[in-house]
Amino acid sequence: MDKMDKKKDGSPIKVSESLLTEIIQALNNVRGWGSVEIYVQDHKVTQITERNIKKANHNLKNTS
Repeated sequence: MDKMDKKKDGSPIKVSESLLTEIIQALNNVRGWGSVEIYVQDHKVTQITERNIKKANHNLKNTS
């Protein structure tokens, strides 16, 4: 186990199979560019946010 797998006190972090499935599903839902945010409150995951970014290349300057 590396540092990412342990709490500050050295005890292992327990992640349920269902949480891992939800995180993997969120990652799979990102289309090209985006992010997945995991919110934790009182040592519990309370929210998983999927964000998809649409890249654009439009000139807003008046070209006339």
